[in-house]
Amino acid sequence: MAPLESSPGPSAPRPPAGLSFGDGFQFGCGFFAAGLIATIVLALVLALLSFVLSLTGFSLLSLLAG
Repeated sequence: MAPLESSPGPSAPRPPAGLSFGDGFQFGCGFFAAGLIATIVLALVLALLSFVLSLTGFSLLSLLAG
């Protein structure tokens, strides 16, 4: 007699093999990355604002220095 072959049957979907940037938000490190990006953008905006104001003759450093 030939051995009985088992049918594969329905299987559970496999989880994805790799991680994406969005997966970091599940683990908490995505919030750190978002905060870092926000800090960089804020620094660039402040630098651009200081540059534009210095071109117009208004100096933020002289106001902060007293």
